[in-house]
Amino acid sequence: MKKYFIIALSTLLLIFGCSKTKPKNIAHTKPVYVQINNYHQPEEKENSTPSIKDDFLQNKNSKNSPVTIVASTLTRAQYSDHKDIKIVFKNSSKKSIQAIKLEWYCENSFDEPANGRYFYGKGRSTGEIAYLLKTGETSSKIWEDFSTDANRIIKVRAYYVVFTDGTKWELK
Repeated sequence: MKKYFIIALSTLLLIFGCSKTKPKNIAHTKPVYVQINNYHQPEEKENSTPSIKDDFLQNKNSKNSPVTIVASTLTRAQYSDHKDIKIVFKNSSKKSIQAIKLEWYCENSFDEPANGRYFYGKGRSTGEIAYLLKTGETSSKIWEDFSTDANRIIKVRAYYVVFTDGTKWELK
C-alpha cells in the first residue's frame, strides 16, 4: 500500500511540478531608458602646427618634382566596401627613374581626413613603385583597399625618387 501511495504522490508532483510557467506581462515590468549622446565635438586645431592638408597644399618644392601627377581617381572595389585609388604619373625629368614613393591626401564626405588602410592614416596614404620609367614615359598604378570612407582626393605628390644613375630627389 505504501508503494502505491508513493507512486501516486510522485506522479502528482511530477504533473503539477512540470506545468508551464506563465509568460511575464511586459506592461508590468519597469522600463529601461538608454540615453545616447549624439553630440559631436570637433577636435580643436592648434594654430601653431600646420595640418597635413595644409602641408600638401602649400608645399612649393613639389613643383620641382621629377614626377608629374597626370590624374588620380577613386573607385569602389567590387568585392568590399574599401576604395581603390588609381594614380597616373609621368617622368618629367631628363633621367630615367628606377623607383618612386608617392603620397596622397584624401577627405571623406564630412571634409575630415579619410581613414587609411589601417584606419589611422589621418587622410595621408603612401605607395611605392619600383620599375623603370624612362624620360617622358607615362604609367599608372592602382592601390587596392586603401580606404573605406575616402570621398575625394585633395592632392597626390611624389616625395622620393630614385634615378637609374643612383641619384635621389626628395621633397623637402
